[in-house]
Amino acid sequence: MQSCLELIPGDIQRVFVAYSGGLDSSVLLHLLISKSRKYQIIPWHINHGLVEVAHDMEQFCINQTYPRGLELRIDQLALANVDSNIEAEARRQRYKLFEQHTRAGDCILTAHHRDDQAETFLLNALRGSGSAGLRGIAGQRMLGDTLLLRPLLNFSRSQLEQYADDNEIAWFNDPSNQSSRFDRNYLRNQVIPLLKQRWPRFQDTLGIASELQAESQDLLDEIAAIDFPDLRATASAGNDTLDVDGLLRLSPARRKNLLRYWVAQAGLPTIPHARLQELMKQLHAKPDALPEIAMPDYSIRLYDRRLFLVPAINIPRVGGILEFELKPEIELGQHDQKIRREEIFRLLEIDDHGQKIELRYRHEGQHSGDRHRLKRLFQKHRIPPWERSAVAQVYLDGKLAGLLP
Repeated sequence: MQSCLELIPGDIQRVFVAYSGGLDSSVLLHLLISKSRKYQIIPWHINHGLVEVAHDMEQFCINQTYPRGLELRIDQLALANVDSNIEAEARRQRYKLFEQHTRAGDCILTAHHRDDQAETFLLNALRGSGSAGLRGIAGQRMLGDTLLLRPLLNFSRSQLEQYADDNEIAWFNDPSNQSSRFDRNYLRNQVIPLLKQRWPRFQDTLGIASELQAESQDLLDEIAAIDFPDLRATASAGNDTLDVDGLLRLSPARRKNLLRYWVAQAGLPTIPHARLQELMKQLHAKPDALPEIAMPDYSIRLYDRRLFLVPAINIPRVGGILEFELKPEIELGQHDQKIRREEIFRLLEIDDHGQKIELRYRHEGQHSGDRHRLKRLFQKHRIPPWERSAVAQVYLDGKLAGLLP
């Protein structure tokens, strides 16, 4: 089993081990400290705070690592107010912590094994996942600048138990693992034992299925990577958009594949099947329509025959009037930046004759005699409606002269 650690590159400086104190992570930590090495080992315990024994688990990890001279990192998750899908939110927070607190030259190890792979395949199949979900747990991937490795994926839980017995490894038995409150526990405790009775090697065959799905997804990503450059353009906010007419020239399957790829490239959660189907219909909306497919973290909006990915907290609320008078420079407090008078005239391609400058922002309920001209200016600059409240309107001597997009 020691050979699985050969996956760790030779230039790694620090190895973080996701250490819960359970069987899997205890075996992985033992493997690491039993091997001569050049890198520093840092066990990382993340306290979810969801079970009564959470403090006991944390204390167990302290007791197991400090006598060995290891620096244990401990973090807490904020899950108390999560109403649904706690497992997914816990995972999201864990990996966010990993990415935020590691750097290039680090490596993170998690103790996922072959049984976990089978469970993940079944869970994703029951959720209606495509090949991206059915490919299961990746053996390695980058998490920001840090390499994430799962060296135990080829070993079963029974093999880990045997290794723990042979080496007299202590681990913490979390009683919540026996509860069927969580989907994964229900599969592990109720469903998988029945599958094993009928198909004793079903984890091996599901592992093969995951590998095949991974190959299929790689091919789909290659196709999407070919389609993407032809249909992408950068919007005013700096995000990639997709050309709707170009999308409609693709086959429906290829169109959906590119949409999934586009969302994944932006680092956003995948769009569910039902909402993807609705988006496919909205691609045929009338030119003046502004359809929106809303997700918890983002929305997909159509404007000017382009699709936009709009994060949920994308556009700040700004308002009011900023007056230059005759000052050479003014600070835009809402944007935390400054702009010079000469820059405004250069952008507007207007000569400076000492005009009084005002920068105004749209707001809810605003009534303006310039609304028709404003609309034309927004359309000229191709500024989507949801970004317009943050765009400064330039008034010279009280007259609308242009925009600062």
